[in-house]
Amino acid sequence: MNTFIDANISYILENNLLAYRQLMLNCGAKPEFFPRHSILSSSGAPITKLYFLLEGIVKIYTNNVHGYIRILGYHKKNTIFAMDGLIGVSPAVVTTESVTPIRVVPIGEQELRWVNMQNNEFFWDLSKYYCTVLRLMCFDAENQSISEGKVRLANFLNLYTSAQSVDNKGIIKMTQDDLASAVNCSRVQIARICADLRKQGIIDTKRGQILIKDFPALAKLMQIEQ
Repeated sequence: MNTFIDANISYILENNLLAYRQLMLNCGAKPEFFPRHSILSSSGAPITKLYFLLEGIVKIYTNNVHGYIRILGYHKKNTIFAMDGLIGVSPAVVTTESVTPIRVVPIGEQELRWVNMQNNEFFWDLSKYYCTVLRLMCFDAENQSISEGKVRLANFLNLYTSAQSVDNKGIIKMTQDDLASAVNCSRVQIARICADLRKQGIIDTKRGQILIKDFPALAKLMQIEQ
C-alpha cells in the first residue's frame, strides 16, 4: 500500500499568524533584534517566553551529547516559536537558532492574554497553529525516522519547496551536511542519494545548493512502501 504525504504539512512555517502582527507590536513588549546564529531556546535549558517572529528565519532542531544535529523545521515571519514557553518555566525540548538576523517580539502570559482580549479569535488560531506544528513533529517522528533514506530526502525536499515563493521555487540553499541533519542520514548516504538523483535528472547540485529539476519524479519518491 502507498501512503502519500499530507499536502498541508510543510517544513517552513510562514504567515500563519499574520492577522495578529500589529497586535503583537502593540502588546507592550519591546521588539528585540538578534544576529545570525543566536540561540533563543536551548534544549534542556529553562524557557519562559515565546517569540513572535517579525523578520528573518529561525531553524528548530535537536542535538545529542555528540553534537549531532537533527533539523525539525524552519520558521519565517509572522509565526510564533519557542512554544515550550506556554507551559511556564520548564526545560525546552528543542533548540531554536537564527539562520539570518531576526527581529522578534518576546511574548509572555500577560502579552498573550492582552492580545486575546483585543481579539478573542487569537487563542483559537493559536491552537490551530500549535496543531500545525504538532502535525509536523508527528510526521517527522513517524516517517522521517523509519523510511528509507531516499524517501526521507524526497519528503524533505518536497515539503521544503512547497512553502517557497515562485521566484525561489526548487532552489534549496543547503549543504549536504544540512540535508543529512534534516533527514537523519549520514553525509555519505546523502552524497550517494544525491548522486543517484542527479544521474536520473531529478536534481542538480552546486556548492551549498540543490536545484529541483523534475518535481513529478521527486514526488513519486515520496511514496512510502508499507
